[in-house]
This record gives sequence, C-alpha cells and structure tokens, in this order.
Amino acid sequence: MLFVLIVSALATLIAPAGAAPGAGARAQLIEGGAAAAGRFAGLRIQLPADAITYWRDPGDAGVAPSFDFSKSENLGSAEVLFPAPARFDEAGAQIIGYRREVVLPLRVTARDPSRPIALAVAVDYALCANICIPARADLRLDLPPQAEAAPGFAAAMARVPRRVAAEEAVALARLSRAPDRDGKPQWLLRLTTPAPDVFAEPPAGFHVESRKTPEGFLLTLDERPAPDALPPALRITVAGEAPFEFSQELK
Repeated sequence: MLFVLIVSALATLIAPAGAAPGAGARAQLIEGGAAAAGRFAGLRIQLPADAITYWRDPGDAGVAPSFDFSKSENLGSAEVLFPAPARFDEAGAQIIGYRREVVLPLRVTARDPSRPIALAVAVDYALCANICIPARADLRLDLPPQAEAAPGFAAAMARVPRRVAAEEAVALARLSRAPDRDGKPQWLLRLTTPAPDVFAEPPAGFHVESRKTPEGFLLTLDERPAPDALPPALRITVAGEAPFEFSQELK
C-alpha cells in the first residue's frame, strides 16, 4: 500500500463516481454507559478489510484523527481514549493505527448531571488502502444520565492502556541510554513482562522510532527541531493483553 495523504480537493477525483471521500468506511456513536470512572460513549469506525486508519500518533506518515464537540448540548467536557494500536510496515514506512474496526471510548461529563447530554461530534480521519483519502463523519447521540453500554464497548475499554504513575512504572519498565546510531540518540527500554510492541510519543517537533531487539525495545530519536535538542520526556504506550502507558523523563 502506498500511504500518500490526498487533500480533499483531490479526493473527489479519485473516489468512484457518486461516492463521497471515505466511502466504504462507516462511523457511528454507541452507548458507553455510566460507571464509577464516568459517563461514556464510543465512536465506532468500521473499515474495509484492506484499509487502515491512524492512531493519535500516525507514525512515519499520515495524520491523526481530529474531533469537534462544539455542537453538543449540556456537555461539560469530552476526552477521547485511544485503544492500543498496531504497527504496519508499508513500503518501509512504519504506520501506526487500526485495521477493520476500532471503537474509541469517549469519556464525557454533563454541565447539568440531571439532564441528558446531546453529544454531537464531527470527526475527520484518514481512510487508507491503495491511497489515503480524508473521511468525515458528523454524528449525534443522546446520552441519558444512566444507561447500559452497547455490546462491544467493554472490550474496547479493556484495550485502552492503563495510565501508570512514575512510582509503578519503575517496577514495570526501565529506560537507559544506548549508544548513538549515526549521530542519533538512542535509549533501550526493558520491560519486566514481555510485550508485542511499544510506541514512544515525544513532544511536537521530534520523532522517535521504536524497534524490538533481543535486549528490549530500542528507541531512536531520528527527527528533532535542532541538532542538539532532546525531548524532555516521552509518553510510552506498551501494547499487549494488559496495555499500559506512562511518562518517562529522558537523560
């Protein structure tokens, strides 16, 4: 697959006649229920079998999804939670995202907890197969103060990485400086429990490549805004049956 992002003006030229950009994908809001952790909804995106959509950090190419909740009513706040993604190697580029289907949990609060939330979200995302085209969905769902979650929502929540405090992270992972590669700083991440993959997110302007080795995961800083600049910290997501994430200062 060639992952080239096509802007909206060009997407209409490559879509089949009469088809909207993003045709073949389906997005909907589902009930997430009320729990001790808050009130939830879910954004379900279903993709054609050969298509991918991106995580919040798309990897070497692509764009992350964006969300607009401004047309909601009685909404105090909305937070998008991302399940742990997968990594795809496409023509040498490392792409991070989801294939076939993903449910993004939405943690919401009401301005007036006694009244329903009229949740409205406009989501822009990329649909990528042989090419990448932009997709947009304008969705709405009324959320009463109490409700049960739709089928499949609990499984999506289980895939959302648990946030780990620094004290607990020390017992789960250890990051140490590794020898530079072609002048690029590197760190080795060792985990106490095996994991299929990790994803390292630096601040804007930096890019970190992650590669699994026999010793652990080698993190390489391959892009930075200045020759000697180092990101102050990384947000690290560990995939697996019990995914977790933590922040790690760099030395």
